[in-house]
Amino acid sequence: MTDTSLSPAASAPPHDLSALPWWRPLLVQAVGLDQEAGPALAAFGRQLFTAFEEQGHTVMQRSHGDVDLLLVAARIPDGPAPLRDRLPERMPPVAVAACREHGLRMGSRQVVILAEIPERLSLLPHAQVVEAARTAMARTAAPKILFVSRGDRPGQITEVTLCTMEGGHPTETAPQSADRMRDRLVAAACARDICDAYQIVPDAVPARTWDASPAPAQLARAGRTMGQLGLLPPPTAIGRYVSAELARLYEQYMGWKRMSEGMLFLVDPDLDALVVSASGSWDVDKRSLGPDDVTIVALDPPDSPLRVLAPEGRHPLAPSVEAWEVRAFLHAAPRVRVTRTPSGVWEPHPDGEREVPLIRAGIHAHVGVERADDAHIETVAPNRELFPYGFGCGSDLTAQVATDTVRRSHAVHHPDDPRRYVRWPMLYHGEMAVELWKPGLPAEPLSGLLDIFATSVAFRTDHIEQPV
Repeated sequence: MTDTSLSPAASAPPHDLSALPWWRPLLVQAVGLDQEAGPALAAFGRQLFTAFEEQGHTVMQRSHGDVDLLLVAARIPDGPAPLRDRLPERMPPVAVAACREHGLRMGSRQVVILAEIPERLSLLPHAQVVEAARTAMARTAAPKILFVSRGDRPGQITEVTLCTMEGGHPTETAPQSADRMRDRLVAAACARDICDAYQIVPDAVPARTWDASPAPAQLARAGRTMGQLGLLPPPTAIGRYVSAELARLYEQYMGWKRMSEGMLFLVDPDLDALVVSASGSWDVDKRSLGPDDVTIVALDPPDSPLRVLAPEGRHPLAPSVEAWEVRAFLHAAPRVRVTRTPSGVWEPHPDGEREVPLIRAGIHAHVGVERADDAHIETVAPNRELFPYGFGCGSDLTAQVATDTVRRSHAVHHPDDPRRYVRWPMLYHGEMAVELWKPGLPAEPLSGLLDIFATSVAFRTDHIEQPV
């Protein structure tokens, strides 16, 4: 086994974020700091906005739809109860009110809640932090929340933790907490949402062709196995975090009903397309996929609009948000030829009748990997020189990270490397792993990869590393 706990993901290198090619100057505004901030949050706010200006960003006093980052202060009462139980619910939620006032779309990734608390989240178990953070995000309608932990003296800051919907919660401590949190916030804001930018092509796949495709059943079998291994948790209803009244409003006006983590995909040579689990926001349980719970995506170049290919007479669900990054890294892999055997199974062959990406199938799971057997599955470390911090799913920079990772894989680009499986950590929130069209790959897509996770990868469902 290879120990991954001391990998290059453990620490970001010293860097000037503004020197990176994806960095851009932002328009930043804070709301409610005068009314809602305690002494520690007020002190951190001053440090943070000084740090923004020092890096070349513009801190605005007023805005209407033209900011890149809207920081909204919210007060969380103290008390003996755990943090999750002290989080207030307001109508309308704090971020909804701020978006209305400042001309942003509700649920926008541009909004970050700021809150002061006495707890030090770095001392709490991963699952407890994720549960509290997701409760806070649900009750405020914000996709990110920044907790400022106060010390014993007025205005003292012990640590600052940035929590994301994916389950990330990296913590920074003094004296660099403001500069480092500025960089994390800027990195997230520089990533542009692309997960809503897709086109449905009606009747693109004949009904007979789709009905004959083994892909839906293959993904369903893999999803069941992932559930049995603990790689896919049960879906979580929004009502777990908010009142029944607010849950109804979220479903009615924002389409939020429940969260279903993880993703699985395969490339179908018959369709010459990517087949991916549908978005969890459509009430899809990825442990129990039905024929209509998977979506066909065209293998177009990654800089073109994503096209969802509708089977004849059907209206497809939206694909998992990871579909954009999967399409991107498939194009970063070499192409190989495959042939259909007399039993109807596709396998690699130099004179095969179809050409496909070397990557046949893969999974995304919100688990933490402690060790992996490098003899059986390659581990590609994060490129923290170019991408020092993580980005949310469904963004252009997440797709760039995935492309860069596949380009650096030895197993992908060296035919003499016998390894058929590759994995890489996605900073702060989980794993991506793929299988390659190489000799000896089992006929059933994903069966070999999931066997590797069962026997050669030591993973945990209750802890994901949060490197600084």
